[in-house]
Amino acid sequence: MKVLQVCPYDIARPGGVQRHIVDLSTALARAGHEVTVVAPAGAEPSALDPNVELLRIGRAREWGMHGTRFEVTWASRSELAKLGSRRFDVAHFHTIWTPFVPWQIFRRQPATHSVATFHDTPPPGLSGAVTRAAFALMSRRLSRGLDVMIAVSSAPAKHLRTSGRSWRVLLPACIDLAPYAALTREGAGGPTILFVGRLEPRKGVLLLIEAFARVKQSHPAVRLVVCGDGEQRGEAHALAARLGVSDGVTFTGALPDAERLALYSRADLFCAPSPYGESYGLVLAEAMAAGLPVVAAANEGYRTVLTGVGAAGLVEPGDVDDLAQRLSQVLDSAELREGLSAWGRECAWRSDVNARLPEFLALYEPHLLAEARTGSATDTSARAYPARN
Repeated sequence: MKVLQVCPYDIARPGGVQRHIVDLSTALARAGHEVTVVAPAGAEPSALDPNVELLRIGRAREWGMHGTRFEVTWASRSELAKLGSRRFDVAHFHTIWTPFVPWQIFRRQPATHSVATFHDTPPPGLSGAVTRAAFALMSRRLSRGLDVMIAVSSAPAKHLRTSGRSWRVLLPACIDLAPYAALTREGAGGPTILFVGRLEPRKGVLLLIEAFARVKQSHPAVRLVVCGDGEQRGEAHALAARLGVSDGVTFTGALPDAERLALYSRADLFCAPSPYGESYGLVLAEAMAAGLPVVAAANEGYRTVLTGVGAAGLVEPGDVDDLAQRLSQVLDSAELREGLSAWGRECAWRSDVNARLPEFLALYEPHLLAEARTGSATDTSARAYPARN
């Protein structure tokens, strides 16, 4: 099968959408499919399989909105001509309404079968409400040219509208979790909390530093490792100094994959305090696969991942007191840590691209999709996902 994956962002920049595209494309290539990834100009992604074709189309300019940053892109006619008359069996678009290259390709690419994954969850408040209303209008129009509309969780599904032939399903943005599952525990010389993510308002790193300062009062040996970079880097350093915990916080900056992976083997607890704007939670899945207990904000996306036993790690979004108390509880209870760890290892498969590749293929193959829609498909179809939560 010839598959086109359309990435709206710099594919080498750290981010869940980019990781999903890279790992899904790699899994497809290793399964014998012919994959082309289109992305705007940028650095080369290190994890993309060499058998996957990477085609650069469009220029990118960074833009900030809703407490996060992304690329706005535009391609000239000559750049779009790189696709020429090439025909793909399936074209898979990601956050297709991110301006403007995905939309430009969508209008011009005559794929046999068109699929789009929607990763977006706007924040609460007036600006988020306006954005959701706009997404609802745009999705209804887009659905006329799509065979399948994938929502990574119920959060983005709320603002998706369909008309005509398009079928809406739930299927998370999966990644390759095998490297995390293969990790072995290494001592770090004291209890260590790990944060991995961009240093921006949407990820809540300042909330975590405030909570950490409170935890350290009753747990003087605890350490916090902050892995990532972003606009709040200086503010985060200053906050740690002002609260008198600089000696307990290590800022690693953005790290290559291998170095970042090693941090999971030396941590005791993973924390993701994002107060809003999360559609799923691949960073939680990484920690779960590595066997780390997870404490995270109960935003819409993270609640999708931390269910059942894992819900014991959820805290009120934006509540520093609740976050500090839950971190302390998990640090104090070996039984709670072991329970969350065992549950995470058991449930991480739900976010693993190799485990769920048959479900993507069921959405890519028109005859399998027809079986799924009539209810005659096996449980490898995406329709099985809600029952597994």
